[in-house]
Formats: sequence, C-alpha cells, structure tokens
Amino acid sequence: MQKKARIYTHTQDSNAIGGIDLLKFPLTDPHQLRTEFDQSESPFETHRDEYYIFALLTKGYVNFVCDMEDIALSKMSLMVLKPYQVHSAKKFDPKSEGYFITVNPFLIPNTCNEIFQNLHASEQVLKISNEYHKEIIDTAFLLYQTFGQQLPNKQQIINGLFMSFVYRISNLFADSEKKIKGKLNQSQLITAKFQRMITSDSMLESASYFAEKLNITTSHLNDCVKETTGNSVTYWIQNKMITEAKRQLYYTDNDVKEISFDLGFEDHTYFSRLFKKISGETPLSFRNKFRE
Repeated sequence: MQKKARIYTHTQDSNAIGGIDLLKFPLTDPHQLRTEFDQSESPFETHRDEYYIFALLTKGYVNFVCDMEDIALSKMSLMVLKPYQVHSAKKFDPKSEGYFITVNPFLIPNTCNEIFQNLHASEQVLKISNEYHKEIIDTAFLLYQTFGQQLPNKQQIINGLFMSFVYRISNLFADSEKKIKGKLNQSQLITAKFQRMITSDSMLESASYFAEKLNITTSHLNDCVKETTGNSVTYWIQNKMITEAKRQLYYTDNDVKEISFDLGFEDHTYFSRLFKKISGETPLSFRNKFRE
C-alpha cells in the first residue's frame, strides 16, 4: 500500500452558520459529505479535521478507524470526534439515517471540552439509552429545521439549541466515562492532566511551566502530548489562547485592544499578529466572518 506524504487537515465548510454546520442523512445530494463518506465500501481518505464532529445515527451503521482503533457507530448511537484526531470512514450502510454536526472548537464550553478531550477513541461512541432517545433526537431535528428557515436571530437560535445538545451529550459521556475509568496509559493520563491545567491564567506560560507542575521533564511532557494528540505542548497552549480570544470576539463587542489586555497581552499589536499567524486571519476578519 502506497503511503501518503502527509495527513490532510480539513477546514469547516463555508455553509457553517456561526461556526456550526449540520447535515441530515440520507442525503439528497451524496456529495454533501464528500470528505467523510462515500457510496463505495473501499477505505476512505485518512485525515484530520479542525473542528469537532458529532454524529447521531438513528438507523443503519458506520464503521470508522480513529487513532488506529476500529470504532462502530450503530443505530441510536452517538459519536464525538475531536479536532485533529486522525480518522477515516471504512464502511457504511447507504440507508443510514441521522445527523452529522460540525462545530468550531471555540463554541464548545470548557466543561464539555474537558470531558470530550479525556475520552479514549474506544470511548467516543455511546449507545443512547431509551430514556434519552426523544430528547436528543428532537433537539437535533430542531437544529436541522432551523438551518433551513429564514428567521430573525437565526444564529442565536442555532447557538441555543446546540448548547442544549452539547451539554446533554457531554453529561452522558461523563456518566459513561465514570464506569470505564482507569483504561488510560501513562501518556494519556499526563496529557489529560496537562490539558486540564491550561486555564485563562496560565495560557501564556511556557511548556516548562507545566512540566514543572507535573514533576516531569519538558521533553517527556512534549513526547506524551505529541503521542496522544498528534500536536505539541506549544500548540495546545496557543490553541487555548486562540479559543478564548475567539469566544470574546464572538460573544462580546469589546475591541481587539481590550480583548488582548484581558487575555494578558501587554502589546495588542503582537496579539493581533499572533492571532493571524495561528488562525490565518485577523481578529476583526474572524469576528466579521462569524457574525455575517
């Protein structure tokens, strides 16, 4: 088998509304899920995504490979894929039904993000118990309906519905996680502790700061985080800063200078340059894009 030169990273579709995109399948146009699914049963492209994916299946099946582990999504199951996980769809039932939601990471509340980040690949698929079927499906359906309607405050309605959805499913994953705790290896445990340590008060600290807190060397911390997530300690520190900045740009009307000072930067021009270097756009272009 010919090896790839690199693993491609997909960006969110331009149809996303305020950082959220949703598709219902079966699809009237199979090309709508061109990067995730195909009608054949051959292996699909292995890739990463910059965003979260939530897949809710109400009928059929989809088989994935995620971080080199086989995971199966079946009827009345929910799957969460974290940003930058390496994955591909192996096989799926073309008659499958359900919802496929992509979400920009800055929209995921910190409490929910911590739960999702601590999940091992095998724990990222959850069978929904009968008592929660209606509530979760109804919320997903309302989201889907809203996407197709012309409404005043449409983006705000979508945000509210999604927050209801994400808090509910994060609670379900948290309850499930308690039952299967203890399966993480040393690298995963260290990475989980490190990611919990990155707060708004520490996101401008260096990798050595976190290594010292964990009583390990900086190189060992980097090795653990790289092995578990595919990205470096510096990437995750900067990711936390960018996520907090995007939230303030999205949810507040504070100007860039105020936001940069609030995040701990003494020079707002440096903050703007760093934001553009990491995200590929200026703070104001980000704000304008997500408020269209």
